[in-house]
Amino acid sequence: MAYDAHISGTGRLSGGEYNEVHISGSGRWDGPIHCKEMHVSGACSGTGNLTVMEDMHCSGSLRVGGHMDCGEIHISGSANVEGNVAGHSSVRVSGSLHCTTLYGGDVSISGGLNTRKDVEADSFHMSGAGEIHGLLNAEEIDITVSGIPRTIKIGQIGGSEICIRPSTSVSLLGRLFGNKTTGVAQVGEIEGDEIDLASTTADVVRGTNVILREGCHIRRVEYTGDLVLEGDAQVDEKVQV
Repeated sequence: MAYDAHISGTGRLSGGEYNEVHISGSGRWDGPIHCKEMHVSGACSGTGNLTVMEDMHCSGSLRVGGHMDCGEIHISGSANVEGNVAGHSSVRVSGSLHCTTLYGGDVSISGGLNTRKDVEADSFHMSGAGEIHGLLNAEEIDITVSGIPRTIKIGQIGGSEICIRPSTSVSLLGRLFGNKTTGVAQVGEIEGDEIDLASTTADVVRGTNVILREGCHIRRVEYTGDLVLEGDAQVDEKVQV
């Protein structure tokens, strides 16, 4: 029968089956952990896979040496996962997340995201910066580029509704140094139905209806419906198919 595990201060867990895991302070586990719920306040790290059937809450620092598979993920702070991350219902990050691939039902990132491969979600909302080396795929994608550095790099984007825009606010550091540069998105290819972009550079954009606003420079646009250019948006090649 699974039992609860509590660490207050400094402690260590053996790999195995648990009901609820509560860590307040500094904790570590050895081997795979499988539990119903996990709550971390402080710092926690482990060498094996982490499986949380329901809610994973972390306020502080989390390092996982394997994969992390959860029902819901709530991170306030930083999480560094060597393997893949799955939040089958939702993923909420206020801070930073580094992992190999990210899967989530409803993904919301406020801060930084870096993945070595792909991101797949039902919906993806992000305000921040970082890098997705592979494909970002979701039905609804809404990205506001902000933070330092004020850049997000993505290999490919695919979805139904895609919106990318820079943050309208200027950071305190930017004001001090007179830097009013808005955020920039650098993407290889973008493919969707309804596409609305600002301050974005891309090799290819394919869509039904495409709106390109201030700060866009696209090498090639392929569209079946309407193409709208606003401000200083530039397109090297336009193809209506």
